[in-house]
Order: sequence, then structure tokens, then C-alpha cells
Amino acid sequence: MGAPANVVRLQPVGIEFEVEENETVLDAAFRQGIALPHGCKEGQCSACKCVLTGGDVELKKYSTFALNEMERGQDYILLCRTLAYSDLEVELLNYDEEVLSKSIPVKDFTGTVTSVSALTHDIRRLEITLEQPLKFWAGQYVDITLPGPETITRSFSMANSPGESQNLAFIIKKYPNGRFSSRLDGDLAVGTEVGIKGPYGTCFRRENKTGAMILVGGGSGMSPLWSILHDHISSGEVRPVRFFYGAWANCERDRSRPS
Repeated sequence: MGAPANVVRLQPVGIEFEVEENETVLDAAFRQGIALPHGCKEGQCSACKCVLTGGDVELKKYSTFALNEMERGQDYILLCRTLAYSDLEVELLNYDEEVLSKSIPVKDFTGTVTSVSALTHDIRRLEITLEQPLKFWAGQYVDITLPGPETITRSFSMANSPGESQNLAFIIKKYPNGRFSSRLDGDLAVGTEVGIKGPYGTCFRRENKTGAMILVGGGSGMSPLWSILHDHISSGEVRPVRFFYGAWANCERDRSRPS
């Protein structure tokens, strides 16, 4: 029998949840549908930085760019690297009450590749059908894990609207020697089984707001914006949208290449 779970109390929002042994505080929050601020989930970006005001913890390996020695000495922690050895009191530095109220538990899913198509010379559309529907908000993302001798996991935003919860679409840019993206034109064939985990992300469409909605993206970064745009249209909300999209023109791309 494992050790009893510890309780994490978040201030000033007053939320409590349990964290299991060898589980990070952020993963525990995700599992229980509490969408705390996050980014890389690997101790590199500092988006989940908070202050520990009570309790004993251990931090897994992290970048000192995300949390420097002075901050650590002042009891700052990264939730994505924090293991709880007792009940904890944590002060959130950044939080969005609307995000917390619309949190969705992070779960594991199994999916099957149903289509890989070329949108441009270096952008592909990947479509995956899940065994079970995935609830998400327009603009969120998931982790996709590819099978093989060495598993590869990358994060991508859904391009489809939440209404298509069992058939997910992704717009993905190919990179030279990219371990994930290079397989889009390789062995990632229709019928390949993949792992999906999510949803993650706090950049989603806010409802019942006034003023224009501004969407800005470039290249494959249009994927979450495409989801937000279609979700907005299907919602019936009467609100203007400004969609700014940046991309290379062929002549500009050619000029940027070394001669």
C-alpha cells in the first residue's frame, strides 16, 4: 500500500486537491481538472512558478533560467517539478478565475492516424480518430506520442472545433531532421496507433466578451486560431473578429536561403 496522498491548498483562490507519491503538483492538478498556469511542463519556462508558504517538497531537475538560486532560496517553486512530502500551502502568482472555472481533467487516450496531407511544402495536416471523445476548449492542445523503438512526444494544438471531439486535426510544420515532424512523410501511415494526453493550455476562446476578438498567428501557429475561429462561428455570438496571419511568400523564402 502506497503512502497516503498529501493535500495542496492554493491561495488566494482557496482550492484544495490531493497529490500522490511521486506525482508532481502540476500533474495532480491536471488529473483532477484544475487548470493551473503552465507552459513547457518540464521546468524550462517558469510559467508555473509559485511561492511555497508551507510544507516540505523536493524539486526534480529544472533550468535555472526558469528558477534561479535566489528565487529558490525565497521558497519559489515550479509546480511542474515539485513533489510533495507533506501537505502544502502554495501561493499562486498568476491565475485566471475563468480558466479555473472551466478546467477539464487531463486524461490519456488512444487514437489512430486517419490522414496525413500536405498543405504547403513544409506544413502538414494530421488527422487522428480517438477511441473515446476528448472534451476540450477551442485553442487548447494535447501531447501526441508516436510509437517506435524510441517513443517521441510533442505538443500540438487542435485545429478542429470542440464539437468534433473524437476526430482531431492538427496543423504541423516540418523541420529539417525533426524527430516527430519528419515522420509525417515517413512511417506515420494511416492506421498507426498513437497516444494522446490532454487537454492542456489556457489560451482558449472566452465567451460573452465585448469588443473585437483579435487572432494573430503565423505558419502552423494558425492551428489553435482555426479552432477558436470555427468555435466562435458555431457559437452564434455576434462579435467582430480580426484574424492576422503571417507566412513566407515564395520569393521571400528563396531570398532567405544561403547562396
